[in-house]
Amino acid sequence: MKAELFPFQKRALGELRMKSAEAVYRYQRTHSKQVVSFTAPTGAGKTIIMAALIESIFFGDEAYPEQPEAIVVWLSDSPQLNEQSKDKIDLKADKIRLGQCVTVQDDSFDQEMFDDGHIYFLNTQKLGKSSNLTKHTDNRQYTIWETLANTAREKSDRLYFIIDEAHRGMQGREAGRATTIMQKFLKGSPEDGIEAMPVVIGMSATSARFNALVQGIASDTQYVVVTTDEVRASGLLKDRIVISYPEDNTGNKDMAVLQAAADEWKDKWDHWYQYCYEQHYAYVNPVLVIQVQNATASSISATDLDDCVQKIEERTGIRFQEGEVVHTFGDANNVIRINGLNVPYVAPSAIAEDKRIRVVFFKESLSTGWDCPRAETMMSFRHATDATYIAQLLGRMIRTPMQMHIQVDETLNDVHLYLPYFNSDTVKEVVEELQNAEGGDIPADIYGESLDTRVMDTLSVRPRNTSSGSGTHHTKAFPEQMSLFDQPGGTQPMELHDGGAAQYGNGGQTGSASGVHEIPSGSNNGTGSAIGGTTHQAAEQQTEHTQNPQPTGSAPETGTSQTAPTGNSAQTEP
Repeated sequence: MKAELFPFQKRALGELRMKSAEAVYRYQRTHSKQVVSFTAPTGAGKTIIMAALIESIFFGDEAYPEQPEAIVVWLSDSPQLNEQSKDKIDLKADKIRLGQCVTVQDDSFDQEMFDDGHIYFLNTQKLGKSSNLTKHTDNRQYTIWETLANTAREKSDRLYFIIDEAHRGMQGREAGRATTIMQKFLKGSPEDGIEAMPVVIGMSATSARFNALVQGIASDTQYVVVTTDEVRASGLLKDRIVISYPEDNTGNKDMAVLQAAADEWKDKWDHWYQYCYEQHYAYVNPVLVIQVQNATASSISATDLDDCVQKIEERTGIRFQEGEVVHTFGDANNVIRINGLNVPYVAPSAIAEDKRIRVVFFKESLSTGWDCPRAETMMSFRHATDATYIAQLLGRMIRTPMQMHIQVDETLNDVHLYLPYFNSDTVKEVVEELQNAEGGDIPADIYGESLDTRVMDTLSVRPRNTSSGSGTHHTKAFPEQMSLFDQPGGTQPMELHDGGAAQYGNGGQTGSASGVHEIPSGSNNGTGSAIGGTTHQAAEQQTEHTQNPQPTGSAPETGTSQTAPTGNSAQTEP
């Protein structure tokens, strides 16, 4: 694997490899159906773990021999998810050769059995009764059901059937049809002439979701579980989700809220620029994601896209160049004109790697399986009836772009969502939808912020170990480092108490601490930054031994970290 796995991912991989090998052995010995249930929360890297498992099956590891003739069938409920999973395997699993991953096309696929040594991607939309894959034609001798049945019968010793149920992209009736099709591979379908697949590996975000899929199925089931605590501790997820909304959403305030979102996004640009400059990291280009309304009879969207771009440029002082603003509605050849700028279509799966992209317009296509950790600020013109789509998108936005917790600038551990057509009650519906998607355990703290009063309410706080005792619990902004909040008379950020979360800092923004070098998790490097020369260890010693901390605004002593002032000259627009 090109990607180094985190410890919890390595543990899950080891268990999956052992239990999948046991499942194949048990089926050969008893012919009882085998299921391996793999459950991991949002942000755990389920696809990366599965890619490592497939590579281990094909090429062996320290505990198991290679199985180059293995066959893997990967089933999801949308073509976009298939392509995203396929692209990740091609990109991260360096031992998988070009052409080994095959997308089953309904217009050309016709085989008696699947070929050895390949990974086949299927989606439930191609398995309906109206699909060409399920019919005999002049150009198709074998239906996809016959291909699957023949492979399961003749090659059961090397067939691994993966059901990706983790990213449900469908709602309502479509979701019900997808579930019915997925269950055919677990229960069998006499109507289609197939029995249950010998070995099924199910991927799911929650155990309840996969249990609903396998309910009533007679099989030997083994479980592999990654907990939310493991993912949080790894630094892969943002600490906080801040949802901003107008207290009174009856007026036409959407463009005013967009301006607030643009301010937040520009501030993130400045903070990321200074942080990456000081820490000598590749620059993180944060993305502003804008969800617009559907098309009308006369326009591509009921939202005024020209006004959107104009307002963002006015607030940020940026004049966008071609390729910096993109959209995801329409097809690959759909270039639209917005405020005098050519705005091309970009596939959602391609956004993360294109560092030129600054602003993304979308309708609904980003809600499923999208993965772009650079997307840190979102504005939605959707109305309160679309809470499910908002929650799905939030679940995709809480990944950290550098795959670690940022110690010296707490604003870089936030993701911010602006909802002009929501209020305090409907925002709680978004939180409930996110709780449902995550099995009741939201992987980040969620705060609701009224744009009228600028007061934050605690909507959901992830469980954490705290010392016993009553009173207010203070969450330290920068662990192991001095903070302005440690000064006499200072206030603690994010004070958690019965009244909710107090507003922290200056409007919730805190600059990065100049002169402190961020040491990534797992690093043993004890040398300091070339700029400041202060490590976390040194900062901790200073915190412990400083007897007379300086008041806010005074000149820092040599080697002491301080919050960078807003508008620092180092923060130039890249």
